[in-house]
Amino acid sequence: MDPIQHRRARAFLALAFLSLCSATPARLAAQTVTPPAVIGQLVGPWPTPTPPGLRLYGTDLGWTFEHRGVLIALFGDTWPYARFLCDTQPFNDDTQATLPLEPPAAGAPVPAFVTRAGAPGEYAPIVLRRGTESLDLGFGKTPLTGFSDGVDAFGVFGRADLVRCTRRPPRRKPSCLPHAHLTCAADVGECTPPTLGLATPCDLLHRTGCLPGSTCQPSPGGGLCVDPTSSQNDGTIGGRLAAVAHNIHVGVQDPARPVEYELAALLPTNKFINVTARTVRCFSGRTCGGDYRSGHGAVLFWGRPGFTAERGRQAQLYLMVHRLPFLRKRSGAIRLRPWYFAGLAGATGEPVWSRHESHAVPLALDGVGGGSPREEQPIVDQMAISWVGEPVSKWVMLYGGDLADYLLQDPAGARPGPEPGAVRIRFADHPWGPWTAALPHLLPGSASVVGDPYGPGGVLHHSACVDQGAARCAPSDPTRPPDVFLPGCASVGALFDNGRFYAPNIIDTYTRRRAGGADLFWNVSTWNPYGVVLMRTAIEAGSPVPPSPCGRAHSSPRSGAAGRVSRFRWCAAGE
Repeated sequence: MDPIQHRRARAFLALAFLSLCSATPARLAAQTVTPPAVIGQLVGPWPTPTPPGLRLYGTDLGWTFEHRGVLIALFGDTWPYARFLCDTQPFNDDTQATLPLEPPAAGAPVPAFVTRAGAPGEYAPIVLRRGTESLDLGFGKTPLTGFSDGVDAFGVFGRADLVRCTRRPPRRKPSCLPHAHLTCAADVGECTPPTLGLATPCDLLHRTGCLPGSTCQPSPGGGLCVDPTSSQNDGTIGGRLAAVAHNIHVGVQDPARPVEYELAALLPTNKFINVTARTVRCFSGRTCGGDYRSGHGAVLFWGRPGFTAERGRQAQLYLMVHRLPFLRKRSGAIRLRPWYFAGLAGATGEPVWSRHESHAVPLALDGVGGGSPREEQPIVDQMAISWVGEPVSKWVMLYGGDLADYLLQDPAGARPGPEPGAVRIRFADHPWGPWTAALPHLLPGSASVVGDPYGPGGVLHHSACVDQGAARCAPSDPTRPPDVFLPGCASVGALFDNGRFYAPNIIDTYTRRRAGGADLFWNVSTWNPYGVVLMRTAIEAGSPVPPSPCGRAHSSPRSGAAGRVSRFRWCAAGE
């Protein structure tokens, strides 16, 4: 497939950002990023379905991580055939595949999906177990990220599992204890019955916030737990609804059954509902002493309180870290005791860490240490964060994209700024930033321009696209999600449900160092047609910047921060 040609983009996007250190003035380092190229179809319902021979129409996501020499990919809601959503409300519809450790010389690799025993043409869905109970992983309940600690593989799952208040004797008043960072909100209810099986908070006072067919009812526990310190909480009832905490499920893979995960821990959180993870060889928690290459010394989780932040709210970026390997309880469950980024120490600019999520401080997104955490994009969608080694030596973030209007609360105000619907890119020297200002990277383009994703020869369906010679428009799926609400599941969604980019995932194993830069391989979902494509981005390193000196450990954090400057160093044996 030819590379995407962005007619309205510059040939190169110049990224100027500050390299900050604890004891010297900021210095400018220039680097450039080329517009991404489409390598090929990873999986989906294009004219030549991939992979061939498998009863799989389409899927999305595709979170990758390497575990014991195997490259695992976790895919989201998967359709075995085009009208799947019309015929059933699935209990398990996520899938898992492996990819080759080396990218092919041309085109995209063919995923090897895990299939049912004795049925090589049927994919085996991912199962999340809690003892003998299989937990619902149906529509909208998907893997969020995955990682390996060198011994076990872990999947992190979002199930729309709201954290409910409880009444614990001798207390009669509902509370969120033992989760001290959460507060019980009695004015927040739940939509009953859940739409498509997804639990949704609502405004109990005004009985609003539910789709037709559901009504706002009191939560069984007397309310739902909210995070009052969430960046989504703007003091309004809408902000409290957006600040409701979810139980994020961490599962450990059964080595004998690779699509089965046993629940190992629950993370009740709002700040990390939208989460991505990466493991590193060594983590010091300071500007020096770490080794950010892939390894098993620590796992880093970046999170946001949701996938959108409309009507003036903010889905800012948070960070927590955890030492590897995990400590295990006798039951086999893991002990989650993360550290949260809690700001910068005033005298040294070194990061401050706290055991308490209520102390978590959002990361600077303006390129300035201790600067503004404001996220200008209401549609943040999923994100991918990865370390790109020498000669680039930067963390890179891909995030954003778009959502269909019917999935938004405020379509008119959800796409501010230039290039709406673009996947955006940021860079940082350290996991806690500061992150450079976001720039559009993968643009949907125009339905009338050959080679643009929306245009003839592109990968996104658009109702206004017209074939031009051999350049064919991306077709629509025969049935789209809105059709399930119509009598007989009438196929009308194709008339308005255009494709959208979302869920970028960087395949760390495929990153290739070269003279003067690196090539980044990543996949992204396309919504309509319902599939995943493989991309390549070339990063040019620019002029080198001397390494930052280590600041002295300092016990007095800046005003407003809580915690302490790191005195730990987590490194895996042999790394």
